[in-house]
Amino acid sequence: MRRPVTAALAGLCALAATATACAPTREADTDTLVVSTFSFATEQFMEVVAEPFEERTGIEVVLDTGNNATRLTKLRINKERPDTDVVLISDYYAAIGKEMGLFERIDPETVPNMAEIQPWAVDPEGYGPAYTFQLLGLMYRTDLVEEEPTSWGALWDPEHPGGFALPDISVSAGPLMVLATGETYGSGPTDADTGFERLAAIGPDALQFYSSSTEVSSLLERGEIAMAPSLDNFAMNAVEAGQPIGFALPEEGRLMTANTAQIVNGAPNRAGAEAFVDFLLDPQVQSEVAEVIYDKPVHPDAQVTDLMTRVSGEAAVNPTEAGYHQGDLDLIAGERSSWLDRFVEEVAR
Repeated sequence: MRRPVTAALAGLCALAATATACAPTREADTDTLVVSTFSFATEQFMEVVAEPFEERTGIEVVLDTGNNATRLTKLRINKERPDTDVVLISDYYAAIGKEMGLFERIDPETVPNMAEIQPWAVDPEGYGPAYTFQLLGLMYRTDLVEEEPTSWGALWDPEHPGGFALPDISVSAGPLMVLATGETYGSGPTDADTGFERLAAIGPDALQFYSSSTEVSSLLERGEIAMAPSLDNFAMNAVEAGQPIGFALPEEGRLMTANTAQIVNGAPNRAGAEAFVDFLLDPQVQSEVAEVIYDKPVHPDAQVTDLMTRVSGEAAVNPTEAGYHQGDLDLIAGERSSWLDRFVEEVAR
């Protein structure tokens, strides 16, 4: 039986009134920096980012972890009395947060490393920059798939063995897959209708709709599926461990997503938040994050690991030169509720 589609995005559309009673208001605070971040690799993040920042600045870093949707919901609940300074969050959730008025624009002079990063990583509206990125592609079993897939069409090929999984719409790869499919088979990268139509054709054949990187990696490692659309960093551990796992970059529909560093509107430690974002973009820090957490850097002077180029080729160094682009973030943010409904009704039926 296939796992049912999750409804994580629904929390962004209807906030629970009972959640308004949170922690006491945090006043102006220059000694502490509260960073809202992802719940995975927190020990490694403390080692290569938070603790060195503490040593350099004397500011104590406190992590508040969770997935994109729940953390964004918490920020909205606490909008009038924010207790968080910096949010590390996926790009299209950042677009939702900007729409809600949760983040502040950044003066480039206060974050000088923003002038050095790859141009695509700088927010055109002046909000927080991308600090790492991931590429959408096909993760597959090399012992079940005879030739490396070069097209998204491999998912529609009835001859490929082993079955496949699809990303739930609530995870980062989900909306990207809608747009990649629309770009490949429709009129362009904003053709979501074609994306949903094509995915609906294979939805009933998917063995599972995965809702986390751990889940899709486990399905492939156990040989329960032969392939799945995923982000390239999901493949890093398996490839490094010598498992029969490969990552293919289709020639068309080249979408990527990014993690961004946003300063919270009304942050109790605004100066510390600016210093932290600048520290996160430092090429040495970016290189260490790449080495330890498998996140590809946006600073051109940062070192991309051999494992990254082994998995993702030259796109790991400069994704735009390899034809990759971010999806229409405003489109994804504006359609988040209707896409959730469409995915449940059309694809995962």
